[in-house]
Amino acid sequence: MTSHFGINQLQQQFHLETDVLMAAHTRLNVGGPADLLARPETRRELVDLLVAARNASVPVTIVGGGCNLLVSDQGIRGLVVVTTHLKSGIQTRPHSGDPVHLFMEAGQRLSTVCKYAVTRGLAGLEFCAGIPGTVGGAVIMNAGTADQGIGNRVYSLDVLDLNTLRIHTLKKEKLTFSYRRLHLDHHMIVGITLALSPGDPARIKQRHEAVLFRKQHTQPMDLPSAGCFFKNPDPDRPAGKLIEEAGLKGKTIHGAQVSSIHANYIVNLGHATCRDILALTQHIQQQVLDRYNIVLETEVITTGEGMTNE
Repeated sequence: MTSHFGINQLQQQFHLETDVLMAAHTRLNVGGPADLLARPETRRELVDLLVAARNASVPVTIVGGGCNLLVSDQGIRGLVVVTTHLKSGIQTRPHSGDPVHLFMEAGQRLSTVCKYAVTRGLAGLEFCAGIPGTVGGAVIMNAGTADQGIGNRVYSLDVLDLNTLRIHTLKKEKLTFSYRRLHLDHHMIVGITLALSPGDPARIKQRHEAVLFRKQHTQPMDLPSAGCFFKNPDPDRPAGKLIEEAGLKGKTIHGAQVSSIHANYIVNLGHATCRDILALTQHIQQQVLDRYNIVLETEVITTGEGMTNE
């Protein structure tokens, strides 16, 4: 149980926001209040916050751009640390030959990094065009397509050990990426170095724009969503196709709907609650299980009070 004394102590020490609706910090626009919310701008601020939270016995939840996040209607107890202000520009790191190394803090927007790479004729991130959120969040989720993830372009990560609260660097060979996941328990990404390849700027721009155009015409862009909601159980049987074949496009439960554009998107019609989205999720999973004997796993991370798989 969260200590009210600890909450008050932390709030007074850092002048933190209180009772902030997490709906404002998720792309689904869903989520109840966080007891405390902080937006550190430097690594030092981040570590000081986490040290103080530990000393005050206040639990901490770390959130990036909230693109793959579903927060309960009851909200999150303790301190929520939003990392979107943890950024200091994009830097080219000294490195001999190919590839070119780009460094950025975890809160840098992925779209900004993609545009930076395109304008400088650096290939390797074109498949990330149109993916929202921060680079840190994209790396944690190994964001990408069915064929490739951003983990393929990670050279090293600066990570904060959440046990010791010390920062160290992990090279690529020490990292384990899988489909939609980086296996990095008890660590938080604070900085990323990507390895990109010099190429023909015109061709790189053309590939980037083609990916962006395709996404804009095949994915719902006008309603809040968390992107693809379910993992593809098999490359030949994508989740969206299974859901569509089950006749679930347009299926609505209160404010949550299976998109009529892409069936692997659950969209917020404007008044959805977490409860609505969970009910629709369970309905989809049951229908696909009954029809195909396939269990759909969610890509979206759930957190907050009352959630069973935080």
